[in-house]
Amino acid sequence: MSRSVAADLMIVGARQVILCDPAQTDGLGILEDTAVAVHGREITAIAPLADLRSISGPATIIVDAAGGIVTPGLVDCHTHLMFAGDRSDEYLLRATGLDDSALTAAGVAWGVGASQAANIGLSAEALVQSALPRAQRMLASGTTTLETKSGYALEHASDLASLEAAQIVAQRTGLEIVGTYLGAHARPREGAGQYLDRMIADTLPEVADRALAEFCDVYVDPDVFTVAECARVLRAAADLGLRAKLHTDARVNIGGGKLAAEMGAVSVDHGNMLSDEDLRALAEAGTSVAFFPGFDWAVGHRHPVDARRLVCSGVPVAIGTDLCPVCWHLSQQMSMGFATRLSGLTPAEALLGVTINAARAIGRDDRIGSIAVGKQADLAIFEVPDYRQLAFRFGANMAACVIKNGRVLVERKTNELRGD
Repeated sequence: MSRSVAADLMIVGARQVILCDPAQTDGLGILEDTAVAVHGREITAIAPLADLRSISGPATIIVDAAGGIVTPGLVDCHTHLMFAGDRSDEYLLRATGLDDSALTAAGVAWGVGASQAANIGLSAEALVQSALPRAQRMLASGTTTLETKSGYALEHASDLASLEAAQIVAQRTGLEIVGTYLGAHARPREGAGQYLDRMIADTLPEVADRALAEFCDVYVDPDVFTVAECARVLRAAADLGLRAKLHTDARVNIGGGKLAAEMGAVSVDHGNMLSDEDLRALAEAGTSVAFFPGFDWAVGHRHPVDARRLVCSGVPVAIGTDLCPVCWHLSQQMSMGFATRLSGLTPAEALLGVTINAARAIGRDDRIGSIAVGKQADLAIFEVPDYRQLAFRFGANMAACVIKNGRVLVERKTNELRGD
């Protein structure tokens, strides 16, 4: 597995190189005594170090994994990175046992609408300043690509500003950030029809014309938008070249899974209440199901996703943080821990869920999410002796080095105490 070109960068000294290729006989592709060579932005060789001496020279940057593991850069396929403020009060009340109806009865504002006041009218730069520290922490924990959505101010100019801000954060951090337009995130108290009309007539075309997003997401829920309303938005988006994603069937089965299959959506997100019939349709359509065990835990979901059931259905199973104002969750390492302990996945399935399957859920599995010659050189080195430890040591950041597009963006030394 190599190309005979001089290496700009080479990773050596790894106990395991995890290809994250489900087609391998072990379901992952676990290699020992293996080095990874990079030229430019591309992986050019994966082989024993002795076989790569000829492509290493004085200018080659050598990165020593020091007995750790090498994985693809982690992929977070569902975030709401661009927001100001938070809903920590809501989170803490939910921690006491209050659910949606109890919060409403107590007169507590909750959900997307509760974040509107803090976000409406903010400039792109203001949103950048709010989001940048979160993005930097995500990168430092091994995430090299993430998807983020608009949709907290619920207003034309603010939606555009949030997507502009995402592109600026990408430039300033080196992260690859995939934009998704989510104007249909919460139902306005009045004039929902007119709101959708303007979204379709004005906002979607501008988003597409300015290349601010690749996907259009909608929230299909009895208290948000109906299947018919969401289908209308997604069809308009498709006409403009934006692929479909759906928040759906999180609390009840409303039929969003069926709509996703019909639309050829790239992913169904949340999906707590998907039926067996829905899963069969999604598997046939090639639509991924992305679930968020950290979010289910944070909000005390009554029906956390049974990920074992998803795997057995044959759908590609992706994992995201669902970082948002009520779920301050930044680490896909922690997502792996939640997914194995709470959702029924094996450590191997969890790692695939935050690499190749997450890449598939944002339409990028052809170039990221696995380690292969010719793929983008997005790589992470973790200070663990075995990949299974990532699901066990989820309470700490084990990322020692993070490489994006062949560039070392994060390199830290741990266990060093600075004296007086």
